[in-house]
Formats: sequence, structure tokens, C-alpha cells
Amino acid sequence: MLSYRMKNMISWFLLAIAGILILYWGYQKSHESKLIRIATASKGGYYYQYGTLLKRHIEQKTDYQVQLLVTRGSVDNRGKLLGGEADFAIVGTNSVSLQNLYMVAPLWRDYMHLVVRKDSKINSLADMAGKSIALGKPGSGYRAQSMKVLEHFALEPDQFTSNDVYFTQLLSDSSLEGAIVTTGLLNPDLRQVMSSGMFKLVTLEGAEGYALNHSQLTTAKIPAGVYSTVAGPAPAESVETIVTYAVMAARPGLPEKMVQAVMDQLNSDQIRAEAPVMLDINPIEDPVLRYLPLHSLSNRYYNPFVGLDNFSRFLGQIAEHKVLIIEALIILIVVVVQLSQLRRRRIEQVRVNLAAELESVFRQTVEIERNQKDARDWRLLKQYLVEVMRLKQQAVTLVQGSELAESMLFLSTIQQCADVMRQLEWRLSAMQLSEAARQEVDAARTLVTE
Repeated sequence: MLSYRMKNMISWFLLAIAGILILYWGYQKSHESKLIRIATASKGGYYYQYGTLLKRHIEQKTDYQVQLLVTRGSVDNRGKLLGGEADFAIVGTNSVSLQNLYMVAPLWRDYMHLVVRKDSKINSLADMAGKSIALGKPGSGYRAQSMKVLEHFALEPDQFTSNDVYFTQLLSDSSLEGAIVTTGLLNPDLRQVMSSGMFKLVTLEGAEGYALNHSQLTTAKIPAGVYSTVAGPAPAESVETIVTYAVMAARPGLPEKMVQAVMDQLNSDQIRAEAPVMLDINPIEDPVLRYLPLHSLSNRYYNPFVGLDNFSRFLGQIAEHKVLIIEALIILIVVVVQLSQLRRRRIEQVRVNLAAELESVFRQTVEIERNQKDARDWRLLKQYLVEVMRLKQQAVTLVQGSELAESMLFLSTIQQCADVMRQLEWRLSAMQLSEAARQEVDAARTLVTE
């Protein structure tokens, strides 16, 4: 077993660790960032436009400041999240993997647009081969989606000239015949291109089979008349294509308060009114999104078991403040150990004091035993007897209710008192008999004399 000194040292060591952890936790809280960095895309795209809208609402409704990062798109955004350069990012689910990241909320559907010039003879994806087609800049979600669809249709990027440019170059470069653009229906740059009236949208043949091979894709139709052009609403008829989801992703380790601030605004009525393409779906129940890693706070938000929400929040608070809780437990354990040791020390001190007093009683009875042997006066012996009786009563009172009541010292003291009392009583009895005999002799002498 550990010695008392070792136990005391360990308890103080644990208390010191708890103090250091508290200081560290306080330091972290005091230096918790009030800046939210959101990676979007190029300034002309809808990712950036939506980011601007979200920035305004977050800064108006919370004490956070928002920094929008202009990037090349989804692929670049994922790298910035993993590298810690961004806290949140808008990404296309079929453009990048969310491994080691979390989805906070679904935002809208991104539609694949096959944009070609009106006077072009291109009527399908296969017809684009050998033509000058913009597939998107490297690092963008546009290009990632373009590469996947080309691979499915057994086409190579080298079959497309000028393929690494941004699709708005269609307006300034007449040699560019078309573009593959996967984006939301409110993308400002795409709307600008379509508004010129010089372009049309063609159907993605085999869209259903293509979507079947990709878990994050489904089929949909670009609504007729969704784009306003100088020649009238376009397209004239709905166009079959595939869609993927744009979601708000987050890196691991963010403070829950920060995620909550973003989450609250993403689901506010005000921002949904200004961004009508936002989805109102539960990702936990959605057949596409249910397989993506969902942030714990989002999981509680979308959980259909409303009755468990408070308990989930409680667990979330425990998870967020786990360091402080561990520190509190350490402090509690140390305090309990210290109080327990203090109590034991006090009990031990009381026991030592009682033992010392009991030992003093024993010594006094021994001293009386020694002194009574030389005493010849019956009055002194009677005084000794009274003193021993008092010492015996004192010993009994001292050990009452304590563990010393069964100690060898107490039993020896009581036995010593009893022995001395017997000796004194015997001597007093003997003296009384001697005195009576002497009185009888004196009486007899008196009678003889008379």
C-alpha cells in the first residue's frame, strides 16, 4: 500500500494538473476566434453570391465577423478546409469527398448544363468531342464534374480544345463553341451568358444511367423558361440532365457555438426568402445525403426524435466542455481525498491524545501502587483508594465510543486500577483489624489496673 506521504504528494500533483488544465481552458476560451472563414468560389458565381448573403446575415445577427475566401471552387475549397485555411466551405457533393470533413446543411441542387451556341450543330455530349468546349478551371467543381461525365461517356479531355477556361469566355471568344457547367439555377455568370440569347441548352442523353452509377447524383430537368434572354425565356422546353447537391461543409474541431451561429442563419426565414433555391429537406432522410458525414450539431437539428433534442444538446454541451468537466472531476477527487486525509489525521490525532492521557492514568496508578506500600496511615491509604477510583472512572470516560475501548492499553489500565484498589482495600481492612485488637488489649489492661 502507498504510504501517507506518497498519497499526499499524488493528490497535490493531481490538483496542480487540474489547475493547469483550467488555465489552459480559460486561455483557449479567451482566445477563441470571432472570425468565420468561408471558402466560396469565383466572384461571379452563385457560391460567392450566396456567401455574401450569408456573411451579411451572420454579422448582423451574431458577434462573429465573416471573411469570404475567393477560390477556384469545390476541389480548392476541400483543400482549404483540410489545411485549416477555411472553417466552412460550399462544395458540390459529387465534386469532392467529404472524408475527414462534416456536412453542416444542404443548400441547393447544382444542375449540369450543356451550353452550346444556338447556331451550333451540337445536340449531345458526344457531339462536343473535337470541339472547343470549356470544361472549367483546374480546382473547380465545374471541372471535377466535367471529368466524371466525360469518363462515363468514354471521352478524353484532350478531345476538347480550350477546355481549361471559365465558361463566361463564351461571351468574348467566338471560337469557343460551348461549355459544361454544373451550377445552381441562380448563378449570376450563367444567367449573364444565357441572357445574351446566343446560347441554348442540350439534353444530357443517358442521364438516368449516369446518375445510377454515382451515389451523389440524381436526374432532374432544367425547368423551361428558367433563364431570361433577349430572345425570350429559355429553354423553350425542359431539359433532361443530372443534379448534385451543394452543401455547407465544415472542418473538424470548430467550436460548437461557431457552428450554431452559421446553422441558425442557414435555416432562417430571412435568408431563405433571399435565396429561393435553398432546399428544405432533412439530410438524415434524403436517399442521397443520408450517407454523408453530418456534423453532430446538425445531426441534433435534423433528428426527427424531437423529444430527445434536449438530451442531445446536453450531450453536446458535455462533449464541448469535456476538458472543463474532467478538470472539475479531478479537483473534486483531490478535494475529497484531501478532506478524507484531513479527517483521518484528526481522528489519528484524537486517538494519539487519548492514548497519551490513558497512558498517563496508567502511570499514575503505578505510582500510587508504589507509594501505598510505604504508607502507614489509614487516612492516606483511603485517599489513595479514592484517587485510584477516580483514575479508573477517568479511563472509562476517555475511551468511551473510541477504538481504544478494546485496546491492550485500556485493559491493562483497568486491570492495574483493580489490582491497586484490592491492595489498598486489603491493607485498610488489615489496619482496621489491628486497631480493633489494640483497643481490646487497652480495655483489658484498664480493667486489670482497676
